[in-house]
Amino acid sequence: MKHYDYVEWVLYKNNLLDKEIHRRMEEHLLLCDECMEIFLSLIDEQEMENVGAIIPEDFTVKVLDSIKNITPIKKPIRKTTKKTIKKKVSNDFFVYYAAVASVAIILTATGFFGRIVDTVPQISSNVSSKESRFKASTIYDLTEEITNRTSKFINNFQFRIGKED
Repeated sequence: MKHYDYVEWVLYKNNLLDKEIHRRMEEHLLLCDECMEIFLSLIDEQEMENVGAIIPEDFTVKVLDSIKNITPIKKPIRKTTKKTIKKKVSNDFFVYYAAVASVAIILTATGFFGRIVDTVPQISSNVSSKESRFKASTIYDLTEEITNRTSKFINNFQFRIGKED
């Protein structure tokens, strides 16, 4: 965006520019706060008094009366039907099952399930019951932790998708 300097705004204010340039500068004023500030700095007390003589005293009242009858444009409300609800629910289920399947594939690919199958017989063959209980509870805690984290991940995933809608 091309900005205009102080001298150009003085020429604009005094109406000393070509009509096309004047029009472009006027359009620019509507978009650029920096140039609007320069232009407004050119307005002095004498001009303010002159404008006060031109504008009628009931100007504000007339403007307010004219805008009373204007009604704002309301955004249409999106109606929720059973069909859209079913579609949203089916999409949620698809996302849920896709997330669960992804976690299962990742656990299978990393060999997690194979290690559990190998670890369980080792635990049962241990002589000490305390040691067996400790290892069994460790595996149980580990699987419970994985289950809890997966559940949290899925719930957070669904919550984020719900916010985006």
